Amino acid sequence: MEVLNRQEALVCNYEVLMVLQEEDQRHKRIKSTPYFKYPENVNTLKFEALHYLNDTACATQSAEQIATLKGRLVDYDLTKAEVLQIINLRPKKAVELHLIIEECEERFGMDDLEVMLEEIKSALPRADDDEDENEGEDEANDEDGGDMD
Repeated sequence: MEVLNRQEALVCNYEVLMVLQEEDQRHKRIKSTPYFKYPENVNTLKFEALHYLNDTACATQSAEQIATLKGRLVDYDLTKAEVLQIINLRPKKAVELHLIIEECEERFGMDDLEVMLEEIKSALPRADDDEDENEGEDEANDEDGGDMD
């Protein structure tokens, strides 16, 4: 087997979600047409993928937010795959960046990673960011000997 067309570009989960949503809308429009029927396995695959992606970070992202984040990450000299993983996974902790970025310890210091995390958080805000801050405060209270009624 010979590969004729190599992968031209990487697509993030947000882009996949947008394509699947457009396809779902198109499918709903032509559903009433008796001449066209989707195979059941295609419907199942589309349904499962939409269900999964709607529960991930990409469901709250926008194209503008992704473009902003890509612009902010240019200075870090990350590979395309690393940028894609950051967009898809939207890490919140330095340990997550260590899992995404190859040779992270050699390439970046902890200060760089903290700045990168702040840029990710500001470019791709999520509703659960507030919950994480509250959990951090609760953990700090437990360590300080907070209320233990």
